[in-house]
Amino acid sequence: MPADAEHMLVRYIIDSEDGSREVFNLDISLPEVALKQPQGVDLPDWTRLDYHKSQHCPLTKQTHPHCPVAALLVDYGQRVGRMVSYAQVDLTVEQGATTTKAKVSAQEALRSVLGLVMATSGCPHMSFFRPLARYHVPLADMELTILRAMSFYLVGQYFGGKEKPDWDTSFDGLIKIYENAQEVNKGMADRLRNAQVFTELNWLAALDTFAGMMPLTIQRSLLKAKAYFLN
Repeated sequence: MPADAEHMLVRYIIDSEDGSREVFNLDISLPEVALKQPQGVDLPDWTRLDYHKSQHCPLTKQTHPHCPVAALLVDYGQRVGRMVSYAQVDLTVEQGATTTKAKVSAQEALRSVLGLVMATSGCPHMSFFRPLARYHVPLADMELTILRAMSFYLVGQYFGGKEKPDWDTSFDGLIKIYENAQEVNKGMADRLRNAQVFTELNWLAALDTFAGMMPLTIQRSLLKAKAYFLN
């Protein structure tokens, strides 16, 4: 999909074995790396900010009547909310001059596209993931995801003006970011489960697994990456 300096366009095409097709066009504004929130539509009750609101959410209903993540998930819930997680689908992802094709489970396809949606939703606890979303890698596995996060965390400190001796090379701050992301995932799961928007939430559980593994795999990922730099 073509893009310009003000937009990043990503198209997810999900072809099911029954012949049905769902196409999601994500028009992400730059440099904010933000999806446009729904305007001029009546959002369902379950998108209200105070509907099963996460305890650590810093937003208020005065400034944000609707949860920014939930508002973006309405369309996806209506179109793919009844997908069986283990069903095989043909996934095509188009971004710029790059096209990715893979036969994956519906769970993997939804994890990839909805992970991108959450990262660009405007949720304050998801703000760290915006630069990673700008350089989106569909279907990235855990090792690549963690190494990308660690790299961008260090780059963020560089652009944040921190002097190098003060850089958080223990990645404690990154672990905290992922702990907050886990709380967002848990709150969203509670919200969607009560609203019965998705028949299954395995795609969200997969995102939560990625977040939960971060503290355990940082050092292991560093050691594996080290070998590539020293040989």
